Amino acid sequence: MSLEFQGSIKPTLGLEIELQLLNSKSLDLTPQGKLILDVCKKMNENRIKSEIHQSMVEVDTEISENVKECKRHLKKRMLWLNHIVEDHTLQVSVTGTHPFQNWEDRIFSDSKRYQSLHEKFQWLARRMNVYGMHVHVGVSSGDRVLSICRDMIEYLPHLLALSANSPYWRGIDTGMQSCRVNILDAFPYSGIPPDITNWVEFEHYYNILLKVGAINSFKDLYWYVRPNLLFGTVEVRVCDAMTKLEESIAVAALIQCLVAKINQELDSGSQRKWTREQEWIAPENQWIAARDGLEGMIIVDVSGKRQKISDSVLDLIQLLSPIAKDLQCLEELHFLKEIIKNGNGAQRQRKVFQKTGSVKEVVAAARREFISSLQEE
Repeated sequence: MSLEFQGSIKPTLGLEIELQLLNSKSLDLTPQGKLILDVCKKMNENRIKSEIHQSMVEVDTEISENVKECKRHLKKRMLWLNHIVEDHTLQVSVTGTHPFQNWEDRIFSDSKRYQSLHEKFQWLARRMNVYGMHVHVGVSSGDRVLSICRDMIEYLPHLLALSANSPYWRGIDTGMQSCRVNILDAFPYSGIPPDITNWVEFEHYYNILLKVGAINSFKDLYWYVRPNLLFGTVEVRVCDAMTKLEESIAVAALIQCLVAKINQELDSGSQRKWTREQEWIAPENQWIAARDGLEGMIIVDVSGKRQKISDSVLDLIQLLSPIAKDLQCLEELHFLKEIIKNGNGAQRQRKVFQKTGSVKEVVAAARREFISSLQEE
C-alpha cells in the first residue's frame, strides 16, 4: 500500500488541545461530552470534537500562518465553549491529568475507533484519561517529515518540561511533573519514534504493522512526534495540555521555530549534530524532563555533560529569535521566559496544594487560571 504525504511548502500551523468537563460542585470529571457535542453540532461548531472518554472534548484550530492566528481561533472557540458548558451547569478546564479523578469511573465514547481501542487495550485504554496538546506544522514531503521527526528528538525534553502539568494522579503526588507521558508510554508504538530514515522505509514499516493487525491506521502510532498523513504535517504530541492559553501559544511558537530551523539545516545540507549515540540516551533525557521539569539536568553529549533544561531553553530562545521574527512569533517565543520565571503548570499545582492541602483546590485554581487566560487582552 502506497502512502501519500500531501505536505506544504510553508510551515503552516495547527493546534489541538484536550479539555476537561467538570461537575460544578464536586469539580470531578463528568461524562457530559455527548450533551455538549450535540449542542456544538446544532450550532455548526465542528472544531470541538469527542475524545476517548465522555468527560473530554478536543478543541482545534483552522490551518494558520502563525501562532497569533491560532490564539485568536482558540480564544474565541474556548470562550464560546465555556459559555455553552456553563449554560448546562458544568465547567471546562485543563490540566495534563485531573488531580483526583478515578479512571475506573470514566465512560468511553461510543465511536467505533474508541470502542476498538477499548477492546484491544482494555484497562490501559480505560486508564488513559490524560490531556495533551498536539501541534501540527506543515512540511513539504514524506522524506522531509521523517528527517524532522528524527531531529526533533533532541528537543522533546524541552517541550515536555515547559508544558509539564500533571503531577497528581488519583489524589496522589506522583513525584513526576508529567505523569501523563508515563501513562501513554504503556502503549505499544508510543514514546520516542524509531529511527526510520526515508518514506519508502516508513511505508514498509507501516504496511507490515497494518498487515499483521498491530495497527489500523497511522493514528495508532502514539509517538511523541510523528508524520500526520491526513494533514501533511509533523505532529508534535509530547506536550501536556497547559492551563494558560498564552503558555500553549508560546510552546507552539517554539515548535514552529524548531521545525523551521531543522528545515533550514536540511536545505543547507548541514551535517546532523544529533548523533546516533545521543539517540541512545534520549529516553533518559525524556525521563528527566518528565520527573524534574525545567529543573532537570539533561545529558547534552556522550561524555555525560549536563545542562539544566531551563538554561537550554534560554539558549534556544536566543538561537531561534531571528526565525521567530520571520514567523511573526518573537513575542510569543520570548514568553517562554515567563514560564521559566513563574513555574510550569506542575510547579504551580504543587504550590496550591502546599498552601491549601487540597487537590480539589488545585482543580479550582487551575480552572480560574484557564478562564482568566481566555479573558486577557
